[in-house]
Amino acid sequence: MDDSMGNAKYNKIVGTGGIGKGMLFHSDEMTTLGRSESRLVRLSGAKDYCKQHIVLHYAAALLRGQTAIYPIGYVGCDEIGHKLIDKMERSGMNVRFVGKSETESTMLSICLQYPDKEGCNFTAKNNAALHVTPEYIKNCMECLDIDENTIVAVIPEVPVESRLAMLAYGKEKGAYCVLSVPTAEAGEFIRQKAFSSCDLLAVNEEEAAAILGEELEQKELAERLYLKLVKENPNIELLLTCGKKGAYSVTRSLIEHIPPLSSRTVNTTGAGDAFLGGTLAGIAMGLTLQKGREDAVFGETKLSSAAELGTLCAGMAVESEDSIASHVGYETVCQKISDEGMESEAWFIR
Repeated sequence: MDDSMGNAKYNKIVGTGGIGKGMLFHSDEMTTLGRSESRLVRLSGAKDYCKQHIVLHYAAALLRGQTAIYPIGYVGCDEIGHKLIDKMERSGMNVRFVGKSETESTMLSICLQYPDKEGCNFTAKNNAALHVTPEYIKNCMECLDIDENTIVAVIPEVPVESRLAMLAYGKEKGAYCVLSVPTAEAGEFIRQKAFSSCDLLAVNEEEAAAILGEELEQKELAERLYLKLVKENPNIELLLTCGKKGAYSVTRSLIEHIPPLSSRTVNTTGAGDAFLGGTLAGIAMGLTLQKGREDAVFGETKLSSAAELGTLCAGMAVESEDSIASHVGYETVCQKISDEGMESEAWFIR
């Protein structure tokens, strides 16, 4: 396999997860939609995409070919599927392992957004992602020569057993394994002891609470969840996103708060995925997850960590109506750092 090397620490990122299109609806009411409620909402013209696509898009946009990026997934033999593959390829991904189903359609998601820009998603289960079986994952991974120079990103919206298979295979081959777990599937990942094969767990507050089994204030949630995880895996690291309150990273030596980037928020859909994509790009470049100190405001001291690159990516992404902000990339991130009067270490983004 001829992978791009550049100056990156990792020569490839291999992901699996959903590849599909979303429809975004806006509610004028703040109250959460009830189980038996019908409500008139506004259909948005914004473009929404599935998680794997969003995460790997930002990684590709920042890495610019220094690291080869391979999504593993399936779309339908339909117009949406063809357009998605084209978009992924144009962003810099190698789409060799994105299959096309002749029996199932491309994944469709519905996002409902409330006036405070928060929201929820519904994703159709009967879609082409059903073809992403453990056998398909194994075949793709064998072709990709997974090793210690690989980041394996296991992202939701494909069958659980396939994600578990990818995580186990990545661990066996010495890859750096990153896992994201949706709230509804937390119990299954706990039962399967999936965290023992994970180097970095990336979750939001709701997902973290589901894994821990209780809801707590953000910092305590991060600390308590990490203490639970290290009982199963002493080397695991944790990344907890907290929306407008920033994020926490937790390692064996430190719990670190990353303040949010001040932004003009238009749409938060996909912000967490943008954060993860930027963080993965930083890790691929060789950045450490943590800075080693906490800033009171973002960029107070020189930018240097992968989590800070993720924060920049997410902070710029929420200024777009679409869940993939096409303006976010290497040059615009560098320009943002300059425009905001921030400084970065020479190795921060290159």
